[in-house]
Amino acid sequence: MSIEVRHITKTFGRFKALDDVSLEAPDGELMALLGPSGSGKTTLLRIIAGLDRPDPRPESEILFHQENVARRGAGQRHVGFVFQHYALFRHMTVFENIAFGMRVRPRSARPAENALRARVRELLRLIQLENLENRYPNQLSGGQRQRVALARALAIEPKVLLLDEPFGALDAKVRQELRRWLRRLHDEIHVTSIFVTHDQEEALEVADRVVVMNEGRIEQVGAPEEVFHRPATEFVMRFLGNVNLFHGRVESGDITFGPFVLGRAAQPVPDGKEAHAFVRPYDLEIRRDRAGGPALDARVARVLSAGPVVKVELKTDNDKSLFVEVPHDRYRALNLARDERVFVSVRDARVFVEDYVI
Repeated sequence: MSIEVRHITKTFGRFKALDDVSLEAPDGELMALLGPSGSGKTTLLRIIAGLDRPDPRPESEILFHQENVARRGAGQRHVGFVFQHYALFRHMTVFENIAFGMRVRPRSARPAENALRARVRELLRLIQLENLENRYPNQLSGGQRQRVALARALAIEPKVLLLDEPFGALDAKVRQELRRWLRRLHDEIHVTSIFVTHDQEEALEVADRVVVMNEGRIEQVGAPEEVFHRPATEFVMRFLGNVNLFHGRVESGDITFGPFVLGRAAQPVPDGKEAHAFVRPYDLEIRRDRAGGPALDARVARVLSAGPVVKVELKTDNDKSLFVEVPHDRYRALNLARDERVFVSVRDARVFVEDYVI
């Protein structure tokens, strides 16, 4: 079941939560809506679910498998929705929570009791909670409650599955375990799914495609490796991971940043145009001397060696901070000490000149 929204706008008073948004999720895809708070991702999810309605515009459409469902309510769209805070019924057991959606269907559409029980037990196996069917929500961990909420959404055999920050209320370790579990689950059930998150690592690890949103608009849509390594805008570059920012300008067609020439404009750009270069911490190199090309003078301000890489904060002569990540073996070879003078060179950068990406 594919999902497509066309020209969706939503305003709350004077605030425009969504501004002419169009998006397509192909059949069987797991898509992440990623962005900061207030970017419009939850509003878009709720409009797809039918929980909110977009502003009335003749060109607006919400299509499930090419069928416009914009005028249908949430109950008619056959959508499974998982909330951040579980929304489980505290007075019901795990079994009855999962069975709830099937029990409240019209009698003509309600499965027989034997079929209902078989379906619930199948879902309990799927979420790996077979032995907890008689427990109540307050007897479960946060991760277990979230899995029950997901099973309840799947019980009605939805055409699409929508998840609003499903792991946002959990601690980091449980969140990491559950997102890997969600990826494996999706590979098994293949229900077209869209989930909202503000966690970049979560989106990049779990989703087939990532939709980066900002101020009610879509900045970029692409596979995780595409949006991370080939960001289309400065916002995407800044938002996805840590970056160092260099300010420069166009000089005789070259994009220069202090001692560095980091690209040449692919099309004519007037000299003097301001340019921004973004460099990931692992794309900066610390050296002991200037040999090997242009470099900035810097001083070692701080070293954090706990973790898979060593994080080094440097200060340039104009007191600008640079953040560098180096492998542990390279750090040991450099034998860095605080306040020591070093040289910094650039391996790779993403350069933006107003409307151009270099």
